[in-house]
Amino acid sequence: LYLLSFVKINYVMKKNWQIILFNLVLFIIFVLGYGKFGDIIVDSFREAYIPWQTAQGNVLYKNIFTIYAPFSYLFNALLFLIFGVNLNVLYIAGFFTTAGILNLVFKISNMFMNKTYSLSIVLFIISASVLSPNVFNMFFPYSYGVLYGVLFILASIYFALNKKYPAAYLMYSFAVCSKYEFIMLLPLLIYAGGRKDFLKNVTALILPFVITYLPLVIQGVGIENIVTSFKLILTMASTKTLYWFYSISGLIFRWELIPIYVMNFLKVLIPLLFLYYFRSIFLIIILFVYFYFAVSPEILIYAFPLILILFVIQFKKLSLKKKFLVSAALLVSAKLFFALTLLSYGVFFVPFALVPLFILIPARFRKTLFIITIICAIVLGIKNTQSLLNKNVKIQSARGCVYTVPYYGNSINELISYVEKNSSKDDQILVFPECLAVNFFSERKSDNKFYSLIPLYIETFGEDIITGRFGRTKPEYIIISNYETSNYYYSYFGQDYAGKIFNYILNNYELKTKIGKDLIFIVYKRN
Repeated sequence: LYLLSFVKINYVMKKNWQIILFNLVLFIIFVLGYGKFGDIIVDSFREAYIPWQTAQGNVLYKNIFTIYAPFSYLFNALLFLIFGVNLNVLYIAGFFTTAGILNLVFKISNMFMNKTYSLSIVLFIISASVLSPNVFNMFFPYSYGVLYGVLFILASIYFALNKKYPAAYLMYSFAVCSKYEFIMLLPLLIYAGGRKDFLKNVTALILPFVITYLPLVIQGVGIENIVTSFKLILTMASTKTLYWFYSISGLIFRWELIPIYVMNFLKVLIPLLFLYYFRSIFLIIILFVYFYFAVSPEILIYAFPLILILFVIQFKKLSLKKKFLVSAALLVSAKLFFALTLLSYGVFFVPFALVPLFILIPARFRKTLFIITIICAIVLGIKNTQSLLNKNVKIQSARGCVYTVPYYGNSINELISYVEKNSSKDDQILVFPECLAVNFFSERKSDNKFYSLIPLYIETFGEDIITGRFGRTKPEYIIISNYETSNYYYSYFGQDYAGKIFNYILNNYELKTKIGKDLIFIVYKRN
């Protein structure tokens, strides 16, 4: 019996060694890199703060401002209610969601190619997206909405490929409740699913919306709150500061980007051709050195235009499943069609680029593409690991810990200590332009409407509305940092933007102290 069990286990391991390998790699990264993912100032701690406030009874869209869909905040708030308000809860949620994403990518790609090629895609995703040291990562991301959304939309595609359309509609609907832009997949699902199981499909489509939005309705969120939220999103979408952010982040198409597209395409095409015609171990070593210096965050920005071109050329020859998958990838990725950059939102859409690329590339080049993908995965893994190692300052409280670089960490640790000693838990503490980590670790509430005042939010709401609210809510402390926000055009709060708000602070608050050497916080207390 023991011998049979051993043989069976050995057979399973040999058959599924690729799956075991990447899941093991993922677990090792999670353990060794624990707490080093995410950003101490930007976005990540909004993903901790809003679920904490929601778990305390505050209501999304009614007295908590957010531009994102509600599922992730409600789900994470539920996790906080069950397991306690702690970063470990979010980290573990990120780990299991990431594991689900990687396993789905492997299963989907394995429908069209062998397990070795599928493994190379997953390893590239681990290096580029999981190991990402900035706010766009998969363990503690800028938005759990996009993380859960990618999981659900991949599940939807997987079920649709297996003709399980009720399940596909269910997962699709949860994806939209997590991130609105996934809505574009619906026409393809309708076309592929046809009229069969119509009632089941409609039920599956509606059910997640009921599960997600019913708690909000029970809490008193009305149509006017939803409409107001969408109006603010539309206003924000038309702001100059957001356009500037998208522009410098490469998230919008500009004609001057065409040379960058061509350059990055050639960066991969030329080595691919060399490796195809002159395959040798020495050339692979040379290419490893080449890619170490050539790989940049823009290395994949040509991917979606290339996929579209190859798709059009090969359309008649492709099977229905391949047509569905490539069409789904293009629809899901429409927002960043010209902008798959690995330092931004695009890291979450690497699966939708690599799987179609492997499917559409001529078969004779697939092995060469596999080798280059592995080389790039190793290079990105080394570079991102080096960046993660620079995060060596620990910020810790009863709510968990996070690591960051000394430039930020030393000042923030000092500020948290000051806040805990000089305020009560009932005091409202506002840190601008943003740093909700101070609120989360010190257990002090921020303003649930204006917890961040980067240039984008100030342009969206207007300074008069913001100062008017502060006049009513009377926060005990307002803390201003010299954190640089030029990604949204203007650089420093109170200097080249937010002048009216800063004057309001000077007229109504007393300067108490300055904290930090590199990142400086100026603490003001209400008169």
